[in-house]
Amino acid sequence: MTRVFGLLFEDERDGILAIKPSRPFFGCQGDEQHVDVINGTIDCDLLPTPNGITYLVGFKGVGDTRRTSFTLRWRIANQTEIDITPANSVNSKTTNSPSDQTVYERVQLKRIAGELNESLEDKQEITSQLEAAEARVQQLEEELQSFKNSTDTALAGKDATIAKLNVQKEPEIKTVYLEKPVPPKALHDRIKRLEQDNQRLIELNAEYYKSVVDLHQLKLNRAQSLPSSGPIITPEDTPRQRLIKKLIDR
Repeated sequence: MTRVFGLLFEDERDGILAIKPSRPFFGCQGDEQHVDVINGTIDCDLLPTPNGITYLVGFKGVGDTRRTSFTLRWRIANQTEIDITPANSVNSKTTNSPSDQTVYERVQLKRIAGELNESLEDKQEITSQLEAAEARVQQLEEELQSFKNSTDTALAGKDATIAKLNVQKEPEIKTVYLEKPVPPKALHDRIKRLEQDNQRLIELNAEYYKSVVDLHQLKLNRAQSLPSSGPIITPEDTPRQRLIKKLIDR
């Protein structure tokens, strides 16, 4: 552990100094730790920071519950203690020795060098991303140009084929008329149907007259079976009677 102490604010203010690592490392979590600021001075113990890692430092007044704004970055060297009191402070209550001033200057130089290194790393990363994006854009432009060339070639081939088809002679078309007698099927069907109807009427008529004859025969048989009381009187010769006689003769 390295003891960090000294005058941080020349106006001798009171408050809280919030300190947390830029990212967790071995032995140090990523949570904030609060150090009391009394009369502008602090006194706390911090782990030395590995390469590429800094402490984020922000000040909050007494009773301030807002989110901490981190405005400083500290790199802590692996040594016993570090005095952060400015060498030219007019309100310093103790006189800094030349060795203390050298340590402070060394800490500040390391902090600036770390910040510069991080800036260079960020710049290198951004440059790499920019180069990759430019390469991707160039690749897309080449693919677009290739697709455009393929499309132009296909369209040119299509136009040439259409022009060639238009030049060719149109095929000769001949119309042939053939006359074939069509049998009047509907007429034959109707004639056949009428003949069938006529045949049914003839059969019904025959059945009717047969029934009339049978009825007349029954009447005659009945009359003959009855005892005779006198001469049989023959009815008048009517058209119906004559028709019945003809049927009987047949």
